[in-house]
Amino acid sequence: KKSPENLNFRAAECSIPEIFDAVFEPIGKSGWKSNIVLTICGLLILGAAIAFSGQLYYGIGQTGLHIPVYWGGYIITFVFWIGVAHAGALISALLRLCGAEWKSAVTRVAEVITLFTLPAAGSFPLIHLGRTELFYYMLPLPNNRLLWPNFKSMLMWDVFAVSTYLTGSVLFLYVTMVPDLGIARPRMKGWIKTLYTILSWGWRGTAEEWKRVMEAAALYSVIILPVVISVHTIVSWDFAMQVVPGWHSEVFGPLFFVGALYSGTAAVFTMLGLLLWTYPGFKKVITQVHYDMLGRVWLVLGLAWAYLFFNDFVPAYYAHEPDKMDYLYYNGFGPYAAACWFLVIGNFALPLFCLAFQEFRRSIMPMFVLSIIVNIAMYIERVFIVIPGLEIYNGLNFNTIPYTYSATEIAIIAGTFGWSIGGLTLFCRIFPILPYWELAETKARQVEVDMAGVKVAYFQSGE
Repeated sequence: KKSPENLNFRAAECSIPEIFDAVFEPIGKSGWKSNIVLTICGLLILGAAIAFSGQLYYGIGQTGLHIPVYWGGYIITFVFWIGVAHAGALISALLRLCGAEWKSAVTRVAEVITLFTLPAAGSFPLIHLGRTELFYYMLPLPNNRLLWPNFKSMLMWDVFAVSTYLTGSVLFLYVTMVPDLGIARPRMKGWIKTLYTILSWGWRGTAEEWKRVMEAAALYSVIILPVVISVHTIVSWDFAMQVVPGWHSEVFGPLFFVGALYSGTAAVFTMLGLLLWTYPGFKKVITQVHYDMLGRVWLVLGLAWAYLFFNDFVPAYYAHEPDKMDYLYYNGFGPYAAACWFLVIGNFALPLFCLAFQEFRRSIMPMFVLSIIVNIAMYIERVFIVIPGLEIYNGLNFNTIPYTYSATEIAIIAGTFGWSIGGLTLFCRIFPILPYWELAETKARQVEVDMAGVKVAYFQSGE
């Protein structure tokens, strides 16, 4: 039977020097596991480059896009990566503002996921252009005919939102990483020491410098929140402003936003599982309690997203709107039926049941497997948003050829997965993926007291 003291959060059960050794263990080292991952990711990126070169040469006809399905795998994956990218800034910012002591083990992991998945998302609108060399028409500048971009277009809003979010996320990550770079600088060797020296900006660890870091982290946590909310809301308006069945919905704003957090949290659990598998020393600082706490957040997001998802369909079902009824029947009993029911099971029935049990939330491998299932189901959900509505939009084209991914699309999409996973793997070799100074600070502020014969940990205020 578990004792009561195991149910409350505690700092890492090791000394501060041991925390340092665990956090900086992967720096400058190459293991066979990460070498295999980087090799596979490099091949995926190379295949994507070849496929994209062919698309540029032969044209957008290399994809499976056709009338009436003019948005396909590129836009689906764009929405998917935008959702995963929401894990970083929002989870980190909310946990910092709420003062959650257990945040230290997960905040930087989430921020680094954003660092690589957001550029992957931003590449797809450019790839989807067909004439990618004309991307400058989306910049807020007059073109060669002195025509300005249409600022009333949601696609233009995407340009501003994604670029602003990427800038804020990079600054947010860098500001909180400066102390770690300055602290680790004397112990590094070779080019990594030179890199840390440049990026730490002469960090000395004075009281004034710590004050600036704390203020900057708090300030960015507040500023980044409206940016994060606006990004995926604007992405939802790309669809909601149209009259296509399944797109024209009032609930798309919060539906996309909460769904992004849901899939982003799943991506964090996937990354945590891979880190614990690749670097066993991280088990000293990433404990079952972190899994339990973040699992509770995941459960709440799952419940909220389930409500919004079904709220999009149930009112239309009871109202018997013809377009919506055709859309629901096409999804549930048409060519997408198997994937539709996998979505329901993988996004709602299975996660919400499993996450209700603390024993499951504290189990590393089951949570890793569940995160993979949820992200696959979330990708399918994006497919249902984009494709079926277009296929049934025009009754005259109802019997059109169903959309299928072409080899070019598959190769390019796989390349973005290679970029994201390979970038995360390479980041772990060069920079600390866990925030040492936050883990050490939490450890230093922990105090244990006896309450009714039970040892309870609490944390003194201050830094």
